[in-house]
Amino acid sequence: MLIVSSVALAQTSQEAEIVLAAKSPVALVHYVESHRRVDWKALRSALRLPESQYWSAPCGGDAPANEDGCSARVENVEDPDQAIVIIRSRGQYSFTDEYLRYLRGPNRDWKLAGENSADKRFGPSNHAIVRLGTKPFLKISSNHSQNGMGIQQEVEDWFDLTLPDFEPVFSFTSDGSAGGLAFTIARDIKAQSNFSQAGQLERIETTLNVRFGGTPGLDARGSYVGIYERHANEKKFTLRNAYSGLEPHTTIPTKDFEDLADPFTNPAEETFLAYALPGLKKIAEESNTDDRRWLRDFLDHLRDTPEKRMLLELLAKR
Repeated sequence: MLIVSSVALAQTSQEAEIVLAAKSPVALVHYVESHRRVDWKALRSALRLPESQYWSAPCGGDAPANEDGCSARVENVEDPDQAIVIIRSRGQYSFTDEYLRYLRGPNRDWKLAGENSADKRFGPSNHAIVRLGTKPFLKISSNHSQNGMGIQQEVEDWFDLTLPDFEPVFSFTSDGSAGGLAFTIARDIKAQSNFSQAGQLERIETTLNVRFGGTPGLDARGSYVGIYERHANEKKFTLRNAYSGLEPHTTIPTKDFEDLADPFTNPAEETFLAYALPGLKKIAEESNTDDRRWLRDFLDHLRDTPEKRMLLELLAKR
């Protein structure tokens, strides 16, 4: 009976410690840093976070990817009064970083607003708290690469810290690539986004630079601009316009811009044919036999378009 009581007492003490840890950012940091093993299931329950089969503990677990201890810190933000808790592994091997947002209540108590689990299996995750216009934003980078698929992707998510929840209001691929399979065009992607504001209209201009490849002789490059906007009554930024070229530029479909900017999209190859046309014309006009053979095989798998007919005519001249 005494042993049972001791076990029950220890369990009650652990539960109370976890409940206390969930109540404030500082207490949470103290708890995860002072325990070699973190009871993540109980902690997430105390934080009222939903269970998910896709969630992975960043540290303090019992799997090879999260067995190292935790390092945690609090970053305070004003207007509104809030705190961001960042939990990372102390070791070199971890699949995620954990971000938790707390908002200060009217009674000076803390309330969890949400979490973000940033992937970093194939690359690091970083963050920055910045002011855009008059508002605080949190930027979180995460790596969504799938090496087995030949796809690399680093994503940057922007969180508006004046909103009550903790969901991205804007996301873009800052760095990525999609390896070309047989009869496809590969692409390398790099992008930068800049914020501006005019009255109640907020705008993000994303400049996208794409290098098209797929065969050694193909080296076509293009620059594109996407304009995202958000009005005062809107939560998320929406892509309104897209252009090819910097100055001067021509309008392109916003769907094409989204496809070009996301290495995980799989649009029709005819889309990339149009944008990679200058490099493909160079192959058709030159004398490298292997590259010309690749181009013929590539075109054989495409439906009829003006660009395809132009390239076939150039190939027929040699």
